[in-house]
Amino acid sequence: MAKPSRNRNIVSIARIVKKLPAKKRELFERFYSVEESTGRMKVPLPMKKWVMENFGSVGRIETQKIVHISNRFTGEGTLFNELRASRPFDATSSEKLTFESEDSCHFCNLHACTPHDHFGRIHGKYCTTASNIAKYDYFHGIVIFKEHNPLKLKKEWLEDYLKTSERWFTEAEKIDCKARNRFLMWNCLWKSGASLIHGHMQLTSSKVEYGRIRHLKEIVEGYEEIFGTDYFDDLYSVHESLGLGRKIGKSNVIFCLTPKKEKEIIIISKAKSFVELSPILFRLIQRYKKLGVQSYNLAIFQINGWWISHLVDRGGLNNKSSDIGAMELFADSVVASDPFKLAERF
Repeated sequence: MAKPSRNRNIVSIARIVKKLPAKKRELFERFYSVEESTGRMKVPLPMKKWVMENFGSVGRIETQKIVHISNRFTGEGTLFNELRASRPFDATSSEKLTFESEDSCHFCNLHACTPHDHFGRIHGKYCTTASNIAKYDYFHGIVIFKEHNPLKLKKEWLEDYLKTSERWFTEAEKIDCKARNRFLMWNCLWKSGASLIHGHMQLTSSKVEYGRIRHLKEIVEGYEEIFGTDYFDDLYSVHESLGLGRKIGKSNVIFCLTPKKEKEIIIISKAKSFVELSPILFRLIQRYKKLGVQSYNLAIFQINGWWISHLVDRGGLNNKSSDIGAMELFADSVVASDPFKLAERF
């Protein structure tokens, strides 16, 4: 396994790839294109003192290196700015934030204040299911944690949340065997899109594959036809050769070269059930917290026998700005965190 180097960073990706052995460099170039450019500006004299105090150098501001990495198969692309990528991680402790249970919280009073699915509720040791009152899809359930504060998490709690989710999916498929496209999501706190503080996951079981998942599945199947190898195996190999991959048990962990937003991590596993992912997900979430991550999205779905999990940081809770704008919605993602620096911290 290639080890991460403190001298490596995302804006030096072209130089790093050039030093790879020929076969690994060829595999990288099969997957990714890299374009480098320079953004230029002039800082007015009255502003120079502020620039020096905040960035250390006027030159760093007036000449900025931009790297655009694109996945040739999926079309995913991410823009990295040398100035933004060199910023240190914000290590603000999430422990300073407290979220106490409230009498008005519907999820704290779930039996009286939430509907249940027509197959009833499923009770885990640390959670209970409900039906989402405004459904995304045909089957749309909620796994409501007994613990109100989503920033509090234990290994056995997370395992129970996933086990209860699997039981919910099984019940949905008993009603309609065609509703077998399982999708699990956890929007942790409001920056990630959650409408309620109380910890909860959401589950959908659909008769039709969601568009982006279907698109990725078509890419995976087409890739194997063309190259005779597995897309996800090769994707991991590309990242591993750069020090951006870790193999843990049955899972391959990727510090993504084209993250959708900050600190994106992808877990790819041949586990029989996504419940088996709970130990590694717990470890990654705990490490996230040590990096100051307070709000995040987790998604889990399956393609051709692979369980795919995405974990992404959604920014500080005190920051009123959204981390997603028109670029992310309609063009390519703009990301500040460097996957090489992220890999070092894991």
